[in-house]
Amino acid sequence: MKLIKRLVVMVCLLCCIFTFTACEKDDKIKVGILQSATHSALDSARLGFIEALKNAGYDESKITLDVQNPEGNPSNMQLMAKTLVRKSDIVLGVATDAAVALKAAANTEGVNIPILFTAVTDAVDASLVESNEHPGGKVTGTSDINPVSDQIALAKQLKNDLKTIGILYTISETNSKVQADMAIAEIKKEGLEYIERTVTGVTDIQQTVKKIIADGAEIIYIPTDNNLAKNIAIVGDIANDSKVPLICGEENMVKAGGFITFGVNYTKLGEMVGDMAVKILEGTEPKDIPVGTLSKDQCNLVINTDTLALLNIQVPDEIMEKATKVKTE
Repeated sequence: MKLIKRLVVMVCLLCCIFTFTACEKDDKIKVGILQSATHSALDSARLGFIEALKNAGYDESKITLDVQNPEGNPSNMQLMAKTLVRKSDIVLGVATDAAVALKAAANTEGVNIPILFTAVTDAVDASLVESNEHPGGKVTGTSDINPVSDQIALAKQLKNDLKTIGILYTISETNSKVQADMAIAEIKKEGLEYIERTVTGVTDIQQTVKKIIADGAEIIYIPTDNNLAKNIAIVGDIANDSKVPLICGEENMVKAGGFITFGVNYTKLGEMVGDMAVKILEGTEPKDIPVGTLSKDQCNLVINTDTLALLNIQVPDEIMEKATKVKTE
């Protein structure tokens, strides 16, 4: 009988321990992250977000992270989005399609949780927010809209007698189209010509790059394009062989084989949306937090010296003095 009593007591104690542990886990804030695909810019934004949470005291003792990555597969994206909104207290979409999927999933599942986004070029056009100044609803975040006018000005500085700029982007990426249109407007303003070409995936990149160069592009401009960022080495190899400078949307593309950028720092962009998450966790409504963008001073002028050697061109001293020098990784 005593043995039975002891066993009962032990079972009760174990149940209490398990219950206490479960309660502890339940007390943690569940943060879900849906990242559209793997590439350096989006990785940097995600890591910046997590770092900002940690710096504000929201480390592993206070939050649980669930990071999902469908590698661009739309069906998997939708399934992962539904799972995350059901089990999370707050979610982050890294890139436009991920953020859109989370918002759609929250509506479908009837879940009313804060939704943050980063690396989204035009949140209004993507129907994520009502306006950048007054997002409305439960969604806000940070935009990676580039200083396009400064990037086109950079092209003119590289080549004084420049006549034609090539613009290359992926047809299915809305964020890229927005920036391409902005670039075209700037090029027209400068009285220059442009050649616009699009790709559909990885298979037609090589052919399209060769064609845009053959058609007369003296410099090629690529916005923050997820597909081309993942495959920038393909573009860089052809452009460098043809001595055509590649102006990229962001610095990780330069490090992977591009030439130069004056663009968004994705780590800082992620940190900015991490700070927004902290505000929300401490009581601020998403609708009261305007969509954030990096200032010109927070953007980076970066040049790849390996690519410079291949191009064999003379870069103005004022650019070389200000630029961060990197080598191909």
